[in-house]
Amino acid sequence: MVDMLWKSKANDMYGYILDLIDPDVLERSNLTRHILGEESLGLSKATEMARLYSGAVHGYQEKFGEHEYLTEPAPWDMCSRAAKQFRESKKFFSERPDIIACCADSDACCQLVNQYAVDYKIPVVFAGVHGAAETAEIITYIPGKTPCYACYDREGPEPEPSQEKYTNPDYDSTKMPSQPGLWGDVLMAASLQFQAILGILGVREQMPPLVLMGLRYPFKTEFINQKERCAVCSNDFSKLHE
Repeated sequence: MVDMLWKSKANDMYGYILDLIDPDVLERSNLTRHILGEESLGLSKATEMARLYSGAVHGYQEKFGEHEYLTEPAPWDMCSRAAKQFRESKKFFSERPDIIACCADSDACCQLVNQYAVDYKIPVVFAGVHGAAETAEIITYIPGKTPCYACYDREGPEPEPSQEKYTNPDYDSTKMPSQPGLWGDVLMAASLQFQAILGILGVREQMPPLVLMGLRYPFKTEFINQKERCAVCSNDFSKLHE
């Protein structure tokens, strides 16, 4: 569900701790566009990526929202404040992340990440590509300052369903199908996302909330600075009917 989600939190020794979340395993078709090699075939992409680094990177083979980071309270303590906090946060992180980078190819997953970021006031940079990786879309969400992921209208039909729809109980109809041969274009979109992350961290100039960049010559770029906030990030439920 999440191709690669990066969550960071401050750490005195390393500067940051990175958490990589991805439910998928490395397949042979991935080798032409992945840093991992044949020795990682059939293994978790996230945990194998973490293995390449020391200490500061953790990998989790799961969908965003499934990992339990806290110790479950005792049965007689289920009504306490701590127990309530456990129920609310066990599906995400035990500590508030500094920033999240979402590279999911599933709109449903992006919406889930967005809701979590809005609820806990966490900056997020979403990155994706449209069509045959012809356009990169970079959305920077800064709580209280910019529109969230759900603010932007998305037009067009959902991806065509595959036979997996009838055999996989976890089938995601909003997930874009894999398109081999577009790795160079995807790398360009990832580079833009990295620049947006540096902007949030104050290392580079902050990018506009929405950037659309053509990944084919002449590489036209469109910057969109503002859009009315939606019901998700403004608590104005009247906007649900607009």
